Amino acid sequence: MTAKTYPRFMTMSQACEYLNIKSVNTLKDRYIADGLKVTVVGSVKRIDIKDIDSFMEEHKI
Repeated sequence: MTAKTYPRFMTMSQACEYLNIKSVNTLKDRYIADGLKVTVVGSVKRIDIKDIDSFMEEHKI
């Protein structure tokens, strides 16, 4: 199996795939609501892969 590469700034759908979650609603309701940062430029929303990795590290128990 070959590892997929992701862009630094991902769409919501790409972020879901990266996190292995099935819906954008879950991304918004659980991850973004709990502090995952979203970059917004005009109407374009992107999530930085570095922010996802940091967010996941911060939520380890």
